[in-house]
Amino acid sequence: MLPRMKSHVLLLTAALFVTVIPGHALRKNPTWNKQTRATSDAQAGGWLINLGITGARAKINLERPQEFEVAYLFPDTPAHATLKIGDRILGVNGTPFSEPHKFGYGPKFFGYEGPMMELGQTLDSHQGKITLQIIRSEKKQNVTLGLPTKYGSFSKTFPYDCPKTDLILKECYTFLLETQRPDGLWNGRPDADTFAALALLGSGNKDFLPAVEKSMRIFAKSTNDVIDYGGLDCWKYTLYGTALCEYYILTREGWIKPELEQIKTWLLKAQMDNGGWGHRPANKPGGNGYGAINAITMQAKMTLGMMMRCGLEVPADKFRATHDFVAKGTNDIGYVWYKDGGRRNPGYADMGRTGITALAHHVSPVGGEQYRDFALLTAGCIGNYPKTFPDTHGSPLLGLAWTGLGALADPAQFRKLMDYNRWHFAMAHTPEGNFYYQPNRDNNPQDYSAGPRINATAANALVLTARFKNLQITGAKPVQLK
Repeated sequence: MLPRMKSHVLLLTAALFVTVIPGHALRKNPTWNKQTRATSDAQAGGWLINLGITGARAKINLERPQEFEVAYLFPDTPAHATLKIGDRILGVNGTPFSEPHKFGYGPKFFGYEGPMMELGQTLDSHQGKITLQIIRSEKKQNVTLGLPTKYGSFSKTFPYDCPKTDLILKECYTFLLETQRPDGLWNGRPDADTFAALALLGSGNKDFLPAVEKSMRIFAKSTNDVIDYGGLDCWKYTLYGTALCEYYILTREGWIKPELEQIKTWLLKAQMDNGGWGHRPANKPGGNGYGAINAITMQAKMTLGMMMRCGLEVPADKFRATHDFVAKGTNDIGYVWYKDGGRRNPGYADMGRTGITALAHHVSPVGGEQYRDFALLTAGCIGNYPKTFPDTHGSPLLGLAWTGLGALADPAQFRKLMDYNRWHFAMAHTPEGNFYYQPNRDNNPQDYSAGPRINATAANALVLTARFKNLQITGAKPVQLK
């Protein structure tokens, strides 16, 4: 009885804590002192908020949630010439920030209304200069930042028919080519490496193919059909498997199909009896940690579905079991919870799992109307609740990519997601033309320490690469099964 009573006490304590969270949910343990190995951002001295192309980094303090505090200024940027460390930014272009900064875990706190969203919207809509209302040395004053005009504003249809998107992608592709390691990877994180390779492949630029092939070769070399319980291999096999499928569909290079057969064999061995996958393969000695979860199960479903598009045979019962598993964790509004049993909770949280679910069903070559309807249901949840796009759990950048691409199952929902979050692209965009991984409620230190620009550029560029519709996951015309 004692362990059960202890768990009830812990749950009651957690419930009481949640009820006293203020209307603006800021981190009690801020990220400002966390460090990264990436030289481009290590000089800033901590994991700070990027203020778009101004060249300033800032933090938001719990006691002053309605303003930014300037914490670093990159040399030779508009902000460096105008702002000073310690300046408190109160508003922009004559308008004070309207409400406290807000994001946190749970629907009540999702969203970035306040300084981050309002400044991001202004950076996108105003070209050439912006005026900031600041407090410096306890005195209020206005300062004007001259900004580059080459980007313009996002079009109403971005990333489609959007010159700003095209220029950003051109610079992001250049950055990814320049930062690729000799071994073909970027930083060794399967999500970032996969997204970087797919962004380049999805561009349709044949000049990028040597770099893409180099990454595909190392993906193939890193996988086989032998179960090894070290690490969190289910993530790697599903991500690399999808990348190799996309590469095969576009190039038809003969060496790829045997590699896909190995990955398929591995995945089927790793599948659990309930139809799902966990962080590690099934039957791991000593247990599997959290057991089967929806995020990896849907990555596996997507990979197996793509393998069918490549001409591989996948057991129908094994594939069907993936849907049956996720259906148990999906509620009536289309939100996908961490694992099964989600129908008991009618609400929503972050959308990464929902996004990969929509995507896996959308690219499935089988399943007919039922899978199409399921893809529309989950994509609709993303469009109806777009606030969590840059604020997901585990690896927020992984969640960001799956949320954006999953919404493509219903173009109307993708439009709603992008319209609401155009501020995000403006705020995460740096003066160098790449993207930066902003602090959020999850604050995954691995993504930050491994490379806040490589990881963020790969994920954001992949979402924007939907503009070309060259990949199955970005809207290419489905390959028809013979």
